[in-house]
Amino acid sequence: MIKIVKSNERHLVDTESSQSYWLFSYADYLDMKNTHFGDLKVFNDDTLLAGKAFKPESVENKEIITIILEGELTHEDSTGTKEVLKAGDVQVMSAGEGISFSGMNLTDGDTRLCRMWINPLRENMAPTSNKKSFDVMSQKNELIHVAGQGYSGALKIRANVTISIAKLEKGHMFDLLTDIARYVFIYVIEGELDVCGEKLETYDQARINQNEPLIIKAESDAFFILVDATGKY
Repeated sequence: MIKIVKSNERHLVDTESSQSYWLFSYADYLDMKNTHFGDLKVFNDDTLLAGKAFKPESVENKEIITIILEGELTHEDSTGTKEVLKAGDVQVMSAGEGISFSGMNLTDGDTRLCRMWINPLRENMAPTSNKKSFDVMSQKNELIHVAGQGYSGALKIRANVTISIAKLEKGHMFDLLTDIARYVFIYVIEGELDVCGEKLETYDQARINQNEPLIIKAESDAFFILVDATGKY
């Protein structure tokens, strides 16, 4: 099964502080047909305006992954972490028994990020927060594993999920093995992809659950996020 969700099907939340596209049911956006894809519960594409802040949040028993695409985000959380996340940075917060966090854009330019919530393998563990910078431009045409288990250099998460990013030049492709037990989610940040014969444009998404190999080809220079998750939920 391959389901293509077009960019205009995303849920837009436009406020004086931010412009956000929610890809799954989240907060006061309720869609019982779109609550998750496997263990992936939340995927938001957010732009935080210059000088603005996100509303503080408190979360339990989720792995929270943030990928900074443009600008800077000043982050604080209840583990005592206070840091500035810049373009190329990936942050993993394991909410465990509970974590509170806030994010501010203290610059004079907008900040763009993608944020995901993942169901954990175990609940009610001590919360943690970690980050790492990834230079995607120096690793073009590679699938860069930024968070997961069993990959050297990837941030560790408490979930049977791997999150990867890639910048593909036109004509380059990946041939990945998958099976019906895996739920593969692709979100196109820029460019165009052919995914198993299906065309994806900028801001489109693919939701894939199949036994056949997964073939991803760049129809133009493209940048995308790939989430490989289990489907127990």
